[in-house]
Amino acid sequence: MRTDETVKVRIHRGAKQIGGVCTEVFTDNTRLLFDIGAPLEGEGDQARLDIDGVTTGSTNCDGIFLTHYHGDHIGEVDFVDAAIPVYMEKHARKILELQQDYRKGVVGAVWADTVNEIEIGKPLKIKDFTITALESDHSAANSVMYLIEAYGKRILITGDYRLHGFYKDKVETSLKNIGHIDLMITEGTNISKDTASNIPYFTEQALVPVFTEAFTKYKYVFLLASSSQLDRIASFSRCVPDGKYRITDRYQYDLIQIYDEDRDEQFKSRKILYDSDYVMERAEKVGFGMVVRANHHFPLIVKDYFERHPKDTCLIYSMWSGYIKKFPNIKQLIDYAGDNLIWAHVSGHVTKEDLERAIDIVRPDKVVVHHTKSNDEQECQINLSDRIQRLNIEDGEHISI
Repeated sequence: MRTDETVKVRIHRGAKQIGGVCTEVFTDNTRLLFDIGAPLEGEGDQARLDIDGVTTGSTNCDGIFLTHYHGDHIGEVDFVDAAIPVYMEKHARKILELQQDYRKGVVGAVWADTVNEIEIGKPLKIKDFTITALESDHSAANSVMYLIEAYGKRILITGDYRLHGFYKDKVETSLKNIGHIDLMITEGTNISKDTASNIPYFTEQALVPVFTEAFTKYKYVFLLASSSQLDRIASFSRCVPDGKYRITDRYQYDLIQIYDEDRDEQFKSRKILYDSDYVMERAEKVGFGMVVRANHHFPLIVKDYFERHPKDTCLIYSMWSGYIKKFPNIKQLIDYAGDNLIWAHVSGHVTKEDLERAIDIVRPDKVVVHHTKSNDEQECQINLSDRIQRLNIEDGEHISI
């Protein structure tokens, strides 16, 4: 029986909101999902995704491919039919499994050990489709883009990415060598929101002298960053002068060990220790660089050092500024630092200018910008070549290529 040899794409969520994304690519014979995230607090549709054949009804999906382990891209995998295979880059899967191991007791957080590992550059055939993970760079380590091919059509789903991280050259190489693309689905986080801030904008490389200067002024340097910011944490560790200690807690230490497995020598962390009483006693004598989070443990340590060593202690704030208003524990750490606070953050998302550049490198026939507040061209203007058609689609709407 002859079937329609058309490839179709449907954005279940994310066409006009940041986070909670889910994209379906399908033919008459094969159905795949790319990411299935939970909504970010206060962003767009907060309802759980209800997808027939995936989260409800009889199983009708051949695979779910995850670009990275941030909750707004994987947060609703727990509700997926267990019979549907899930795929993820192998080191990202290990990081996710470790995160879940440390959160035992969280409802639903039991599935990472069953996820299928995939390798960058190694094609995977699933019925009508060939799927290839491509090199990317995001604030979640080992993020990937996906090239999806069927019936002579080629689709690129970028996931979250940037061209201002340590691996920008690898990302650009992926884009330059990709060949003809019929449809590019790219994130557009930074084209649809007000990015004006009193916090200076940096590249990951530009943070290095900021970290280094902090150690010339202060004996005790705390870095407040997300535990998933492994590129930055490793970079911070490389900036700690010889003779001083590089400290995390055991959880962060274990994450860094997985991170270092897949890293070129120049990007690996440097002699990180976790904060035992033995280490902390010796580190106080000579100084340290310590990675902290706004949990129940670290604020007590940060407060203690600012009280006992106010002139010798600083806090580097390396997170999105919006978290200060959202989370009282983060605001508390900022207050402890007072005037000894250093702002040094880098976005995990592509800038508007680099988004335009990425599209120009790929030169797809058509482009969809999602993971953004709006895909309306008037609200979110980007400069495109005349030959590239930008599609404005709604959640739930499908297009054919």
